[in-house]
Amino acid sequence: MAKKYDAIDVEVGSRIRLRREELSITQDILAEKLCISPQQLEKYECGVEKIGAGRLLSISEILGVPVMFFFRSASDDALPSMEAMSGFRLAKHHRAALQTALSGIEDKRLRARIVAFVQSSEPDNER
Repeated sequence: MAKKYDAIDVEVGSRIRLRREELSITQDILAEKLCISPQQLEKYECGVEKIGAGRLLSISEILGVPVMFFFRSASDDALPSMEAMSGFRLAKHHRAALQTALSGIEDKRLRARIVAFVQSSEPDNER
């Protein structure tokens, strides 16, 4: 049976990765500061494992952002920069999580709009 990814865990993990990369911090360095292995950090960033509240607070302090940065928000201050988003590529685990999330949306128009948005944000050579 294939592992189901929780959309929130994937979202939080991808925002951790985006902010870490925006600051040019390697996984090894962030993992060391958190006293965890780089493999564990990778699991968090992929959304494979849930992050506890205390650990998420530590990550937010190290990366210099409020905890709410890792969650969807109407506030532009809580979102990654456009430069960080432009370099983002969907990895296999993100594609799987997106496919799982899309399959749960019954509204065909909404599903189509989400797919169109994701496709529009990919560079032409990756479509």
